[in-house]
Amino acid sequence: MFRSLVDAKTISEFLYELTVLVLIIVISAFILMFLWNRVLVPHVSGVKPLTSLLDALLMSITISVIRGY
Repeated sequence: MFRSLVDAKTISEFLYELTVLVLIIVISAFILMFLWNRVLVPHVSGVKPLTSLLDALLMSITISVIRGY
């Protein structure tokens, strides 16, 4: 995903790829926050719930970078 940003030939391609990347990260942040708070917190001791969307967004960006998207 990041490579497609660098390889964009026109500004419209770049903006399209950037929009898709931002949407993927925001949607995954909402899903991550929901799953973290509803599934992981009740079943794993020592895991605290995510209280803000910023925490979920930062975790989502970290996961995206590690996965290579």
